[in-house]
Amino acid sequence: MRTAIIRGYATSTVKHPSLEGRTLLIAEPDSEDLAPQIVIDGLGAGLGQKVLISSDGSEARKIVGDELSPARWTVLGIIDPERSLAL
Repeated sequence: MRTAIIRGYATSTVKHPSLEGRTLLIAEPDSEDLAPQIVIDGLGAGLGQKVLISSDGSEARKIVGDELSPARWTVLGIIDPERSLAL
């Protein structure tokens, strides 16, 4: 799991059937060792929001309901800065 910032929306006219009707976002991980990723979002994250993402492909494939899906990255949660604890 990693934190990331939502930088945009991904659209496609042709995609795997398991991704039809899914919201695909571009997430830029906070760490420099990882490039931006296309993530499946079922939580309603918006541009500029900080989110928690996971690269657990087996769980992503369960979410879309297809074991042969190319799905890998998913949004697990939206981080609310107003509710974050000060460290």
